[in-house]
Amino acid sequence: MNRRERVLRTLEGQKTDRPPVCFWRHFGPVSPAETVRMHLDFFSAAGMDILKMMCDEFFTYPMDVNSSPDEIMAMRPLGPRHPYVRGQAERAAQINEALRGEAFTLYNAFSPYATLKHTLGDGPSMALIREHEAAALHLLEIICEDTCSIVEGVLTQGGADGMMLPLQGAELGRFTAEEYARLIAPTEKRVIDCAAGLSDRNLLHICGWDNIPNHLEWWDQYPTRMVNWDVHIEGVTLADGRTRFPGRVLMGGFNNREGEILHTGSREAIEAETRRIVRESGPDGLILGADCSLPMDIDPKHIRWVIETLENL
Repeated sequence: MNRRERVLRTLEGQKTDRPPVCFWRHFGPVSPAETVRMHLDFFSAAGMDILKMMCDEFFTYPMDVNSSPDEIMAMRPLGPRHPYVRGQAERAAQINEALRGEAFTLYNAFSPYATLKHTLGDGPSMALIREHEAAALHLLEIICEDTCSIVEGVLTQGGADGMMLPLQGAELGRFTAEEYARLIAPTEKRVIDCAAGLSDRNLLHICGWDNIPNHLEWWDQYPTRMVNWDVHIEGVTLADGRTRFPGRVLMGGFNNREGEILHTGSREAIEAETRRIVRESGPDGLILGADCSLPMDIDPKHIRWVIETLENL
């Protein structure tokens, strides 16, 4: 059974020889050629089943971050030919062509709110929403349209099997349920629907980026085949996820943070943690992974130890 077959069978609810494995890390805003090379080198060294493509050089939306509310109201979507949009499909295509169908691939597309936060900064983005709501909503709509264009390009031209769709903004204390439903949810739902219309193999990533638990109930019903969350922040184990996200393939288990077992642990510790995760959740409908991106200095052999442990369970 090759790596791609293993993932597809898992997604279809069929038996496999072992659970697939997917970990990812950031590579930094390097040149396009370096981005492709670093993805492929990491994937090859780690021996994973799924390559989740990062978009570090596209984290921020191309706009003047000092734009006034009136200037924001005059903005229009960049469109599918803009390098910010087109470049992401091209990047995905280059990586997929190099893999030659060897692996299952996902491409990262942040929610419009997360992109807004990455672009303006956490404080300024919240200030825009609180003080100039109309301009903030207009900007979210623009980012949403261009993100849907990115999703379409990556899936139809870039050769990706699905999208990884990270969500941010529902952490306790940021928005009320009414505010989130009115201000944030409409555009993030549209991006998820765009992806769902083109692939039924998408991953919902519930991000614990600020180490504060989220209102998971605001996201429970978003339609994706796979779901990944920060089990160490949310206090929701993979076993709990069987009930919370019924019928979905669960991804995760390992703490992704610096100094934790996967980052600095011995082979024996990583093997023991792998066995614990599988024992806790069961091997079916499971993809071994982490809460979020791994430290940039992660040793790929640590991931190989996870895979070797799974092969000998």
